[in-house]
Amino acid sequence: MTLFDDDVGRLGEPPEPAPGPDAPEPLASGSRIVRVVPDVPAMGRELDYVVPPRLAGEVTVGAVVRIPLQGRRVRGWVVAADVEPQTSARLESVAHVTGLGPDAAVIDLCRWAAWRWAGRLVNLLRVGTPERAVHAVSSRAPTHAVGTRPDPASPAGEAAELLARGAGVHVLTVSPVTDLAAVAVEVAKLGQALVVAPQQRMVSEVTRGISRAGGSVAAWPGGLGRAAAGHTVVGGRSAVWAPMPQLRAVVVFDEHDEGLQHESSPTWHAREVAIERARRAGVPCVLVSPCPSLEALGSATSEPRSIASGPRRRGWAHLDVVDRRGDDPRTGLYSSRFVEAARSCRADGATVVCVLNRKGRARLLACRSCDSVAECAECSAAVRSDDSEQLACARCGATRPMVCLDCGATAMKLLRVGVTRSAEELEALLGEPIGAVSASDAPSGRYGALIGTEAVLHRAGALAASDVGLVAFLDVDQELLAPRYRAGEEALALLVAASRLLGGRSDGRSLLVQTRKPHHAVLEAAKRSDPARLSAAEEVRRDLVALPPAASVAAVGGEAAEEWIDRLGRPEGIEVNGPREGWWLVRADDPAALADACARVRRPPGRLRLRVDPVRLP
Repeated sequence: MTLFDDDVGRLGEPPEPAPGPDAPEPLASGSRIVRVVPDVPAMGRELDYVVPPRLAGEVTVGAVVRIPLQGRRVRGWVVAADVEPQTSARLESVAHVTGLGPDAAVIDLCRWAAWRWAGRLVNLLRVGTPERAVHAVSSRAPTHAVGTRPDPASPAGEAAELLARGAGVHVLTVSPVTDLAAVAVEVAKLGQALVVAPQQRMVSEVTRGISRAGGSVAAWPGGLGRAAAGHTVVGGRSAVWAPMPQLRAVVVFDEHDEGLQHESSPTWHAREVAIERARRAGVPCVLVSPCPSLEALGSATSEPRSIASGPRRRGWAHLDVVDRRGDDPRTGLYSSRFVEAARSCRADGATVVCVLNRKGRARLLACRSCDSVAECAECSAAVRSDDSEQLACARCGATRPMVCLDCGATAMKLLRVGVTRSAEELEALLGEPIGAVSASDAPSGRYGALIGTEAVLHRAGALAASDVGLVAFLDVDQELLAPRYRAGEEALALLVAASRLLGGRSDGRSLLVQTRKPHHAVLEAAKRSDPARLSAAEEVRRDLVALPPAASVAAVGGEAAEEWIDRLGRPEGIEVNGPREGWWLVRADDPAALADACARVRRPPGRLRLRVDPVRLP
């Protein structure tokens, strides 16, 4: 057997040489047999081992063990105990116990997730196992949050009302600046709670809030021992795999955030795992967001709730839309409205933050007659000119003649967005140094003006010399018309992050967007503080092009993809498209139908990339 690394998961700690020959011994009468998943992704099998008498009290379901395997010792997880051996051959013995791992309930959840996202069980077990070994359940008794009944009109009061409905999936729309810690306290009052948040800042705020209310918290991933003892678990997406024997409620904050989905196969989503976990435990699951995703709205088992329109509106920053359709192209990236607002902001001593996503940007075409951006007639994404001088959509693959949908003209011009000298130009306009920020790089020191990718929205607080007074999206069309199928939801999420940075609708603070699509549904939703305006339009579009959640899609790539597709065949209810740039898309109306179809395919040798319902399609 060859041990190798592929896209479905990296190998864990390398096997260590066994200190001596682990020769199988005859199976003694009354010996306990356990089933183990070796930490070898390429293997894909569960093996049986004998529990030696010296480890009889330690080897239980969920234990992390070391086992002999082909002359070496590797890590493994005990997934079943006291089983009948699968073979008549002599069995080897468990070498020793490393510590605690996922309990029986989480192991079953991992099996479900491996089926749902067409992945390997071992990869899910890894996520549910902290890097540092935990040897015992905490002896400290858990305490639960207490407090007075919240105002029924407050976000915490709305959450309490949803929790009172009992088991099921409940969606709560809040403002970008809602105190999420107060909402978490209401959930933690019920007993052991699972609280999931995509950002560390949010995790810290929620942890402090529950602690101040008297609740004990197990911070994930380091708190496995406390989680197994019944303490409330707070953490990022991996917290959904924590052992929680006394689970009473689940809450997922910012469920729209793409950071809640695992990037490589299996592409499990913390929101979906949280929903399934709550269903199995028979407890309520509350999904909280300023801009609920279509997936959350479709999963709701009760009527979605929203906080009062007044507080919700105050949480969204005032949106200043700069329509650039009539601007002289020679004005460049910066409109006169932006320059005026930026100089006024700096004169007041406030910080200017500019967002320009350079990575992966699309070059936009616009009509020479009416200046409208060229869009796909099917899904409204930006289109490009292909080799046959047709307009082609990178999102849904549709093509059409080079004709403007608004005025019928046939002449197009290229809009060059995100010019490389944007930072230098801004320095010249403001007469001061500019800090450039990206996801991988940020300047040292503090600046009065920052420009960068969307990462600048999350890092501006540490880099700004003063409070942020202006956030400007220099080319929001780059987000609105991106070929990604979730482009609209992602663009609205960026406006949510900007509103948080500005503190909502505060005096003298402004959120400015430069666009050639001033009436786009995303901008209307942000302007009116009503995300439902976007979700209604998005639901129609997703149904039209059969993309999640209207359908379930698997992207299949890698050197073994073609053989995997051949082995899949064309089962009833499954649609296969491709290849396109080395990827196939496998589609089904129902996630279970797609999961069953993928589960029936025997994985061929070679590198295979299999991503089910990813946030972004290839």
